[in-house]
Amino acid sequence: MPVMEKWLVISACQAVGLGNCIQSLVSDVMVTGLDIALFNSEPKRFGKEMGNYSKLFLNPGVAHLLPRGEIDKIADRVAVPAVFFRPYHPDLVYLECDGKVLRGPQGDYHSAIVYGCFSKGMGVSDTLHYFNGSFYERCGYMSLWVPERERLIAEMAASGIDIADSLRRWGRNRAFMHSSNHPHIHVLHDVAKELVHMQGRTPIAGGIIPHDNLQLAECFAIYPEIGEALGVEGSYIFKGDSYRPVDLVEFVTKSFQIYNSCPQGTVVPYAHYKEYVDAVSRHL
Repeated sequence: MPVMEKWLVISACQAVGLGNCIQSLVSDVMVTGLDIALFNSEPKRFGKEMGNYSKLFLNPGVAHLLPRGEIDKIADRVAVPAVFFRPYHPDLVYLECDGKVLRGPQGDYHSAIVYGCFSKGMGVSDTLHYFNGSFYERCGYMSLWVPERERLIAEMAASGIDIADSLRRWGRNRAFMHSSNHPHIHVLHDVAKELVHMQGRTPIAGGIIPHDNLQLAECFAIYPEIGEALGVEGSYIFKGDSYRPVDLVEFVTKSFQIYNSCPQGTVVPYAHYKEYVDAVSRHL
């Protein structure tokens, strides 16, 4: 039996799901999805294995975290941007404490509203009052769909990936994101189909979609007022890394406890998320 060709997918949290989806569409190739965090946990081991792959699907956003020499072992490389889409979860931001990722009651996910209120010296009860549709509108949370849709379509198109028709289907009846950077598996499956077509192959129509591994991770709440505006179900229930539901009061209370445990002035938003926090803080 001839040795199968091997393809590698390297991204952040979407790597495994995308790799599984590509694998479900081709039978004569072995596909591996590799999270950049796992690669960097054993760079020598994974670096040595790079030469075993004939094709690399690489998220440009993590390319700088890989040794240049290791990437160059794979001549055939395909840029695959991560699916990042904010309209369902516009309040989601990342924070750091003393330059390190700050874990909260939702893992790495935090609320711009909660952080903004904390930064202005408010308490939990005052913070809860800002979770309403009127405030979301002032912060621009309700007007993200069109610009975010056009950005994502253009970003993918720049890499030759056409998702324009697919995106219309994704948002027709239900939310298609668990959080702003965790898409549902059917989204990655549609992206995988496009990638397989781009390799000059016909995707196998087996009707099998891999399990949604990102559903096992934290899922940020789609606030009810935002869900109503987008035509999907919403609630103030957050999912952590288990299936125990976390309501808004618990989420805000625990967030404050974590921020208070950090040295004063050391909790700040990631640079990429600062503009989102500033947009909220201006209205507090």
